[in-house]
Amino acid sequence: MKAIHAVAFASLLLAALPSCSKKEPKAEEVVSTQGETIPEVGEKETTASGSRLRDRMKVSKPAEEATPEWSTAETVEERRASLERALATGKEPYLIDLHDLGGWEVDLKKEQPIPDYILALDGKEVIVRGFMMPDIDLEFIQKFHLVRSLYSCCFGAPPQLNEILRVSLADKNGMDYTFKTIEVQGVLRVKFEMVDGLVEDIFRMEDATHRAFSYFDDPDAPESFDAATDLDGVVPKKD
Repeated sequence: MKAIHAVAFASLLLAALPSCSKKEPKAEEVVSTQGETIPEVGEKETTASGSRLRDRMKVSKPAEEATPEWSTAETVEERRASLERALATGKEPYLIDLHDLGGWEVDLKKEQPIPDYILALDGKEVIVRGFMMPDIDLEFIQKFHLVRSLYSCCFGAPPQLNEILRVSLADKNGMDYTFKTIEVQGVLRVKFEMVDGLVEDIFRMEDATHRAFSYFDDPDAPESFDAATDLDGVVPKKD
């Protein structure tokens, strides 16, 4: 699927806008790609009255294994700095946020529109967290596009060319479609090319491994959003 086609598909989803019911997400265990149960990333604390606090977590795993926070960088400079800090550690795989990868304008009039600091990521092993873009397949998905926010993709502005990662899994059996959070790990390829007048995917990851989580923690979704019900009719689901 070319990036242009992926963006067009996301735009079609804007017509379906189910109402958001006021429900809190549940903290659940993480399921590995081998079907084993991994200790849960965090457990929500509650106040004396029993209300949940979304931003306070009791980490039940070692800190280095805890799920990282989503990037909160806003300006182009902040996004660039976030990526450069990750590379400065010198330790692969680097934790990269699609939000930071997309912190620049794609000028198709330029022969090479990709800035140098983004090109510096080419060939690096990275971990990227996000959500599968909806497609027609439900099972044995070996190739898909990853976006940072499924909520924004379906109910807001479609992702830009530099906000999509094309993923090809190493596992030939692929994975089942899920609207929940996933992580992919592999070598990032950064390249600008046009085929038949269409821009190919700028960011690609071949032979990737993946980890599927049992929760939905979309950084752009409002607290009242319940993915289990509010995505009905918008993303594919098994019968």
